[in-house]
Amino acid sequence: MKDNNVYKPLKVQENVLDIVRECFKNENNGVMDARQVALVELGEFLIETGDGSFTFQSESFDNSSETMHTFHGGLEESLEKYVKPSHLIGKHDVHIMDICSGLGYTAAVCLEYLNDETKNTIKNPNICIEMVEISPLTLAAGLIIPSPLKSHEIVKKAIEDQLFSMGFLKHRMITNEIPANIKLNVHIIDAREIVKNSVLETTPKDHFIGTESEQLIGCSDEQNKKFDAILLVPFSPGVSPELYSIDFLKGISPLLKNDGMLLTYTSSSAVRYSLIELGLYVGEGPSFGRSGGTLASPSKKCIEKPLSSNDERMVALSDAGIPFRDSELNNSGFEIGERRQNERAKARKEYKLASTVKSPVYLFNDINEGRLRRRVLKELKKFGIEDLISEKSKYIVCPQYKECICGDGCEYIDNSSERVIEMEKRLNTIIENQN
Repeated sequence: MKDNNVYKPLKVQENVLDIVRECFKNENNGVMDARQVALVELGEFLIETGDGSFTFQSESFDNSSETMHTFHGGLEESLEKYVKPSHLIGKHDVHIMDICSGLGYTAAVCLEYLNDETKNTIKNPNICIEMVEISPLTLAAGLIIPSPLKSHEIVKKAIEDQLFSMGFLKHRMITNEIPANIKLNVHIIDAREIVKNSVLETTPKDHFIGTESEQLIGCSDEQNKKFDAILLVPFSPGVSPELYSIDFLKGISPLLKNDGMLLTYTSSSAVRYSLIELGLYVGEGPSFGRSGGTLASPSKKCIEKPLSSNDERMVALSDAGIPFRDSELNNSGFEIGERRQNERAKARKEYKLASTVKSPVYLFNDINEGRLRRRVLKELKKFGIEDLISEKSKYIVCPQYKECICGDGCEYIDNSSERVIEMEKRLNTIIENQN
């Protein structure tokens, strides 16, 4: 029987954490080569990715596990999926929140890219990164592994300083200095506490461990208390839904600047629906190794690539778009997932098309006779939609077409978020009229 009352976040596999734990226990007791010894011991667990960086496997979850970074390249994934699409180049002051900082790669890639004078028109921009990670042992693992970038040594320095200040470490081994234009604040905390406390300026010490003060947002002026980019990098929604819930996203989305970007590698319909429901414009992120991720922003101009037509339909019209919910921001991943499954089952009966046969994809898009067609039509008829090319079918998906197909003289909608909202509204209208 599962114990769902105690929150246990998915973390790096326990064998790795045991080695890290023992390493710093030994170092604190005077074994000054403990990190080198631990690196050898970690050898059988280190996974080299395509760009030469290393990653670890997660704990097993339902007899499967995930790597912290894609096999195609941990650094390249951070660069292509998070840093480049964030529109940070050319800004004198850059403020980033890195949620689930892990080994520190994403923060390191941010520093490397923004300080590269061949890429950035601004020399030595002021960079402030809030690194949020629930596991001190995962951060400590980042101190042991080889640094794939020079900037990773800067990130290591910030992590080591933080772990030293909280008494986790007794020795500082990293001699690098953090440049004057860089501020790294390391927060060892469940990211949901940022939202639950409902404060940005001060947080009680029993909830927050910061680097230099009790401030959660370390940059001082009001403008910099909002973010140019929020990088959401947990494990996938299927295993770590707590940081993808609509309630958590509702808490962090107001932290974006007007032209700020929220970026995550997942293409989950549930996450995309939540971001749209919260008033953000949503688009597809670059594809690298895994599927294209998701970009969101308060500004329509920041979204360069819309969602695909099929993805818009699945988000708007199917139960796949039902959000993860965690209203008290304290539930386990199991509880959140189970709640969503129950809501999806209800939705399939009352107000959403079933995602199993991808019925929305075939609206105004006829398919040949056969088992699939019969299954799709059976699903549509539950909601009074007689055929794939029926007037109701055309009415629902008309917002996706530049020229009106439903006969109501509709004007073209130029972004995914508003198309999703309008299609959902039209499906609801049909269901209400049927009843």
